[in-house]
Amino acid sequence: MGDVQQNNTTSAGIGAASVTVAALHSAARAANKVDSTSASPNIVKGVLGFASFATLAAGLRSAWKHTRQPEAADLRRAQVLSGVGFASKALGVATIITVSGFSLFIVGISWVLNVNTPRQFGSAMCEAFGDSLRLPQSQNSQTFEELILSIEAQQQSNLSTPPSNSAVGTGMLTLCVLLTLLFLVILLLFSLRSNRPLPIRPSSKVLLVIAHPDDETMFFAPTLRALSLAGHRIFMLCVSNGNYEGLGRKRTYELRDAVYHLGVSPSDVTVLDYDAFQDGEQWDKQGLGCVLLRHMEVLSVDLVLSFDTGGVSGHRNHSSCFEALQEVYTRGVIPEDVQIFVLDSVSLFRKYLGIFDAPFSVARSPFHYFARGRDVAAAWRAMHTHRSQFVWFRFLYMIFSRYVYINTFRRIAPVNKIPVAKRKCKSS
Repeated sequence: MGDVQQNNTTSAGIGAASVTVAALHSAARAANKVDSTSASPNIVKGVLGFASFATLAAGLRSAWKHTRQPEAADLRRAQVLSGVGFASKALGVATIITVSGFSLFIVGISWVLNVNTPRQFGSAMCEAFGDSLRLPQSQNSQTFEELILSIEAQQQSNLSTPPSNSAVGTGMLTLCVLLTLLFLVILLLFSLRSNRPLPIRPSSKVLLVIAHPDDETMFFAPTLRALSLAGHRIFMLCVSNGNYEGLGRKRTYELRDAVYHLGVSPSDVTVLDYDAFQDGEQWDKQGLGCVLLRHMEVLSVDLVLSFDTGGVSGHRNHSSCFEALQEVYTRGVIPEDVQIFVLDSVSLFRKYLGIFDAPFSVARSPFHYFARGRDVAAAWRAMHTHRSQFVWFRFLYMIFSRYVYINTFRRIAPVNKIPVAKRKCKSS
């Protein structure tokens, strides 16, 4: 009786196994049928490819739109915590572009290789490259169960063994480094929240005094972009045409093309070619002061910007522009209500910190302008227009210089506080 029951049980097991095998064969035949009919997978790939491409295009269009529109409109839409709003929007657009781009890449690969599943993709790669891309199998390979057991044993040993002083010290050092980096990032974001603009009335006239063509791009680009977007009219006076290497005429044309990218009308640019103010020579501050004074009076400007005594790069022509302005300011002959501000020269270390000089700039300067992404792009386009000057070291300058990202200003001060007699410049 027991033998009969055991035989029945064995027969039932064999029957169940036969049913299971039959089901597996049916599933395999169905899978082969799906693989053999390529119409449905191709339709699915076509739909997925079109959807991925459309989503990618929409993401790129949104990113381009947000980089081109005025910042004020963005600030109105993100009324609370504008920084978080901008960051969330940028993260969302970046996620859409990344996911859709990756999906389009996968669909394209599957279309080219004519595969529909990861297993088919692996087979296709094996046929194309053989075993050259296969990772070598380790002699100490473990099953999943063995791996779990080894991890649990390792955890038990870690709990029973106290951490060494070196491990604790390394962990604390890593934590301190991460906290320091987090603090610096937060400080940088708070520093870049907004500009602290110069105190001028709306729709003012601004005169920028530079020494050579390309000074406006290399040193004043963030300010020019901010002032032009704020609705101010910017005049530019270039004291020399940069004819040191005989390229004065070419550099003049480059300057007029470059200022367009910075928001300045080429018709508002004046380039001098006086014998007394040639590139690289010593300039007379009284003679140059009279020239600057005439331009202030003729243009009826409200604000004058130029270099400080350090000239940013130490060039003596840059410093001469400051000395001429300081001369007329000290003599008290400038028109009333005209303000003069000079660009801060910083140490060599800070000069090449790039955007990371922002915390120092905020703490040390009463007035500053920060370049946004599209402002930096405009500065690069303007510098590319100065083709005769865009050599390799200026390429590096545009990457690392803080003046491409940050401008800080101070009000000019007289030479001394003793009242001096007002002397008018001789008319020429």
